[in-house]
Amino acid sequence: MSDKSLNTMLVEYSLQLLQQDMLTNSLFMGGSVGTSLRDMLLTETQSRKVTDPTAAALTGRLRADAGMLRQASSNVSEAKSIMDLANSGATTLKSALTRMQELANGVATGTMTYASVQAEYNSLASQITQTVASTSYNGIALLDGSVWASDDRVTVSGSSGSIEIQSGTSSFDLALTDFSSFKNAFTSTQINTVGKAAAMVTTLGGHITTVGTASTNYAARATLLDSQASSLASQADIMDTAAATRAKSNENRSLEELVLDLLLRETGTITDEEA
Repeated sequence: MSDKSLNTMLVEYSLQLLQQDMLTNSLFMGGSVGTSLRDMLLTETQSRKVTDPTAAALTGRLRADAGMLRQASSNVSEAKSIMDLANSGATTLKSALTRMQELANGVATGTMTYASVQAEYNSLASQITQTVASTSYNGIALLDGSVWASDDRVTVSGSSGSIEIQSGTSSFDLALTDFSSFKNAFTSTQINTVGKAAAMVTTLGGHITTVGTASTNYAARATLLDSQASSLASQADIMDTAAATRAKSNENRSLEELVLDLLLRETGTITDEEA
């Protein structure tokens, strides 16, 4: 290193030391601010930590919001499970009704005899009754509207019912279709003649359409709820990360560290890190 470069470095170094000394004297000598700072650094209670009430409140709010979003995600996931079960029950009904229509049509057209389809038709009728009565979620009947009035978790409106689901600070309803009229509604005597069988083909066709519509609605709602639950869980993760980051950057530094940081920022460092 040349003498000129060395002299320049020594001059800059001396100026930085002088600048830091002047700032230190300004902070620590005289005045209430200097007295407070001096007492803070020189007394025995140097381990005292800074807690920014605003930062702490914000961190708590972020964590509370994350908890609320996570609970909302759980509730929406539960709603999705309800729709899945209702759809499964409706799908079973549609399958049974479709097969019953095939049997009725066979008798009506003469391709099947009543004697050959009687047992299967009655078995399917029993399956429908059982499905309507047993399809439930945590004791809530999903297809049997005849018991909704006695369940305060279900709101009845005409032939429909609804379950309220809490999601954060708001709520939404899950619509249910009542199929209680299907219980014990079918018997093979409905198709024991050609004429009756032909009429039953049309009746069953109407039931199939109704059940199919309900099944489609349940499936679509379940898909939407699944997406919403995932979105809420992702938002909760973001809130948790934000809270952790906020807490780490605002609540773990001592008063001493803050003052030293101020000194360094005001005077710079002795070493030129860009060289």
